[in-house]
Amino acid sequence: MHLTLSDYIIDLAQNSVEAGGDVVFVDLVERLDGTVRVYISDDGRGMDGETLARVRDPFFTGGGKHEKRRVGLGISFLAQFMAQCGGTWDISSEKGVGTSLFFEYDGRNPDAPPLGDLPATVTCILTLPGKFDMKFTRALGDESYTVMRSEVIEVFGDISDSETLLALREFVRSSEKELTEKGN
Repeated sequence: MHLTLSDYIIDLAQNSVEAGGDVVFVDLVERLDGTVRVYISDDGRGMDGETLARVRDPFFTGGGKHEKRRVGLGISFLAQFMAQCGGTWDISSEKGVGTSLFFEYDGRNPDAPPLGDLPATVTCILTLPGKFDMKFTRALGDESYTVMRSEVIEVFGDISDSETLLALREFVRSSEKELTEKGN
């Protein structure tokens, strides 16, 4: 079950990484009017039209992604979340080109989930295993910050080292604090 917005972001960003993307983009934008927008895209394998139509089915998962798992609930949970919050979402994909997913909702809606632990979420998605780059952008009103996986690796080297994980989490935590202080 997805209890926070961060849970959705982890699940969907992991899908992009598992799709073999060289570059994954994750944008989280909160507008001052309460609108929350999330955009996740990759240049991975992509899907043909038939597969794209089936991703909305909770009893379908792309073959080979998960050795023992036969269901794919991430998109189903997202669709349910958007329905209960009056939000909108869309997914597009092209085989061999990549996939883009977008969703938007009113964050003030009483059924909207809380943000969750964004520093832990960003640390988790940037340190997923594999050879890929990821650009995470977070905006609140007119202020924003960006974290690039390649830059973290360039500065720290081993991205799975505990000191790197702590430094990355603290960087995002301080960036969030600065962002929310400026946004208010």
